[in-house]
Amino acid sequence: MNDTKKTRIAIAGIGGIGGYIGGKLAYHYLNTENVEIIFIARREIAAAINKNGLWLDSNDTSYQCIPTLTSDNPSEIGIIDILIVCTKTFSVEEIFIKYAVNLSSDVTIITTQNTVNGKEKLTPYLPELATLMEGSIYIASNIVKPGKIQHVSGPAKLFFGTEGESNSKGHKIAKILNDAGINATYTTNINSVVWKKFMFVSPAAIVTAIFEITFSEILETTKSEYLFINLTSELMQLAAAKKIAFDDNTVLNNMNLLLNFKRHGKSSFQLDLEKNKQTEVDSLIKYVIEEAKLFQIPTPHFESGLTQLIEKHHTLSNSF
Repeated sequence: MNDTKKTRIAIAGIGGIGGYIGGKLAYHYLNTENVEIIFIARREIAAAINKNGLWLDSNDTSYQCIPTLTSDNPSEIGIIDILIVCTKTFSVEEIFIKYAVNLSSDVTIITTQNTVNGKEKLTPYLPELATLMEGSIYIASNIVKPGKIQHVSGPAKLFFGTEGESNSKGHKIAKILNDAGINATYTTNINSVVWKKFMFVSPAAIVTAIFEITFSEILETTKSEYLFINLTSELMQLAAAKKIAFDDNTVLNNMNLLLNFKRHGKSSFQLDLEKNKQTEVDSLIKYVIEEAKLFQIPTPHFESGLTQLIEKHHTLSNSF
């Protein structure tokens, strides 16, 4: 990241998460001398933003967010200093392949996907000497229509970083994000951070999809609560085997977290299944089963959960 020129930040995936992060950045850094914001978007989303900007509703305020550029054309985008990837997990590799020409050896990548194996999957696609910072965001935000994002009132916290050794780029990026009103924390303990969220998101996705219920309804029946607890416990066993630090009270913490959701809250995995869209079944479920086998850890609830989901949604069988 060169302090003597403009820092060019690209956000790939202008959905609920990318629209919030990108929108805040574009609004704050409009016409500034030191930062340029690029939205990587296509089709109707790009058309809407190019016509009227991106509209972000957040905490009872509506912002018209105008980036320096909205495009999916690598030749238009040019060299990027920071790439924040906010697409679904299954689209990440495609992003790195398509926009490889825009990534120099000095680029910093920040991911926001609900996965714990992002680094091992993405490293082969990165330029030599590029910096990868995995991330995890807590937010309730969604697309109202192309070009309009609604952030439900409440906290939005982004954690990103490295494992072990500190990186000076991380602190500079955190300042850029926080100056734009994004609650962002750089950490050197990112493995525990992404696993903490994953140990909630993965079980919640499975249970809500199987029983076709909302987050808050998981605790209302014995069967759904029992499955949620056992899925979380299996993930704790895997995390322990991989020497990932986690809270011994993870099950209780996750159950308390469910109480914070309003009754209409559904998981994105559940919503994708309902709409017959491609899902993150590989990263949320399949990865756990396969990784647990390497450590000889039984995952009967993940396996039975996957079986039930395939029986309910035959399109999932195409993923295997």
